[in-house]
Amino acid sequence: MGCFLHKKTRGGLLLLVFITLFSTCNNNVDDNIGHVLNLAGKNRAELEKVLKHYASNVEDSLKYQAAKFLILNMEGKYSESYNAPWEDVATVNLRWSSSSDKSKVIETFNIGELIRKDDIHHITADYLISNIELAFQVLRDKPWGKHISFETFCEEILPYRIGTEPLENWREKVLASFADLNNSLREDSTITAVKACSKVNDILPRFRMDKDFSNMNYSQLMATTRGMCDSQAALAAFVMRGLGIPVTIDFTPQWKIHPTGHTWNSVSDSIGQHISFMGGETNPHNKHQGNTLQKAKAYRKTFQNQRIVEADKKDIPFLFQDNIINFSPSLDSFYSQIS
Repeated sequence: MGCFLHKKTRGGLLLLVFITLFSTCNNNVDDNIGHVLNLAGKNRAELEKVLKHYASNVEDSLKYQAAKFLILNMEGKYSESYNAPWEDVATVNLRWSSSSDKSKVIETFNIGELIRKDDIHHITADYLISNIELAFQVLRDKPWGKHISFETFCEEILPYRIGTEPLENWREKVLASFADLNNSLREDSTITAVKACSKVNDILPRFRMDKDFSNMNYSQLMATTRGMCDSQAALAAFVMRGLGIPVTIDFTPQWKIHPTGHTWNSVSDSIGQHISFMGGETNPHNKHQGNTLQKAKAYRKTFQNQRIVEADKKDIPFLFQDNIINFSPSLDSFYSQIS
C-alpha cells in the first residue's frame, strides 16, 4: 500500500491517487452508513453534521473517508462509568485489591452502578471532528507520517477510544502533557515511528500491578498509574496515538504452559511490520513476556467491527464479543524482533 498524504501542497491529482489507494479501510461504507445513521436515532443529526463538514471540500476527502470509517464502526462502542467524583471512584479502585467484598465497598462509597452510554446515541459532532483534525495533524507533522498507510492510520491512530472508558478530550491532553517531546519529534527529520515509540515509552509512568480496576480513560490512567498489563497497554496506546505513532493493543488469553494471559503493544514501522513492546516498561526490539513466552493464540484489538463467530451474540463466548483479529505469529517471528 502506498504512503500517507503528507502535505496538502502535493496537488489535486496526487490527492486523487491517495484517495483511491486508501479507500481500503472503508469498503462498502456507502452501502452501510445509512444503517448506522438510522440506528443513531435522535443523535443522527450529530453524525450527519460530521459527514457534511468534510463532504463540502475536496481537500478534506481523506478526512471524509476517516469520518465514515469511525461512524461505520461506531455500532457497539460505548462508555461505562460511575456517576460519582473521580476521587471516590479511584479510592474504591485502590481498595478493591485488598477487599474481597467489592459490593460492600461500592455501597459504602455510594458510587452507584456502572452507567452505559452508547457512542452512537451520545457522541457529538464537535468531539468527532476534533478527534479527526488532531489525528491528521499529529501524523502530517511527523517525519514518519509519509510512510504510514491510510489503513494503518484508521486502525492505529484515528480511533477516538481504546475500550469502554468514559470519553474525554484525551488528544488535547496528550499534546499538552507531552508538548516538549512532541516538538522534538516533529523537528527530528530522521526519526522513525519505532524510535519515537521508544522515546515516548521511556517517559511513560511506571505502573504498580493491581487488579479489579474499572476501564479508565487517559486522565484516570495517568492519575492512578495502577492496574494490570491491559491498563499499561491502554495508556501507551493513548499517548502514542495522541502523538501520531501507530500502535496496537495485542493480547493472549492464555499462555501455553500458564493458566493466565497477558496484554502488550505493537508499533507499526515504515513497511507496515508490527514490532511488539510493553507500554511503560519495555521498548521495541527488547525482550518482554509478549515476545518470549509461548502463546496458545494471539489476538489484536481493532476499532473496525469484526464478526469472527457467526452466531447470536448471547451464544458467542465473551472473548469473541470484542473486536479482535487472530494474528497468532509463530514463536520464531517473535524472537526475530529481539535484537
